[in-house]
Amino acid sequence: MPPGPVQIMQPELNNKPEDQKEETPATKPIVGIIYPPPEVRNIVDKTASFVARNGPEFEARIRQNEINNPKFNFLNPNDPYHAYYRHKVNEFKEGKAQEPSAAVPKVMQQQASQQLPQKVQAQVIHETVVPKEPPPEFEFIADPPSIAAFDLDVVKLTAQFVARNGRQFLTQLMQKEQRNYQFDFLRPQHSLFNYFTKLVEQYTKVLIPPKGLLLKLKKEAENSREVLDQVRYRVEWAKFQERERKKEEEEREKERVAYAQIDWHDFVVVETVDFQPNEQGEHV
Repeated sequence: MPPGPVQIMQPELNNKPEDQKEETPATKPIVGIIYPPPEVRNIVDKTASFVARNGPEFEARIRQNEINNPKFNFLNPNDPYHAYYRHKVNEFKEGKAQEPSAAVPKVMQQQASQQLPQKVQAQVIHETVVPKEPPPEFEFIADPPSIAAFDLDVVKLTAQFVARNGRQFLTQLMQKEQRNYQFDFLRPQHSLFNYFTKLVEQYTKVLIPPKGLLLKLKKEAENSREVLDQVRYRVEWAKFQERERKKEEEEREKERVAYAQIDWHDFVVVETVDFQPNEQGEHV
């Protein structure tokens, strides 16, 4: 038998340093694993180290961004070096493997720099934004009713003319079109009257804006951070409302389950009370 294979024996493996066991495949042969060449092994080891620390989401991002890069074919389960890659990931997770001393590949630096700031930013947002009160209502939003497009245009156009010409125009229009069914929404008892009134208020603010509104819009236009803070607060408030709703549903479900678990036919005698002849008791 050739002398090379004879030297690969267990006593010699125990006498070699631990770092050589990890770096040289011949010192720790594992059945079913094909060891890549040194130039490929550096990328595989570094990728396995990053995936072990950052989780499978990091691996999925690398696979998507480097889908056309042949250096990362080992991420494919059908690749011959995929078994070695999985083996190194498990070793890094268990703390058995040492970090590669070579420089970190550029693509790994980009992936890590994209991932870590997002986590830190999400954590900062979660810690700083604590909604206490509901955000103010939107001033220029009114959900349109489910009516025909022509009828909706009549309502909007009438609201615009009322906002431009004032309440006197509205009074004259009501007297003139009191028998026209298309203007029934001008009556307070009509279902579209509230929507019409809301449109008049919004159009009036646009045509004749209040003093503080223009100053507020100018301030928000110059400072986009303030607008983003308002949006973020609304998002956190929506999440807070959803958490409270789920909490109430869980509490109701717990009460329902606890009530259902009560055996209303299973009663025991807790205590017996004897009444004297001169005492009166209530018979149950």
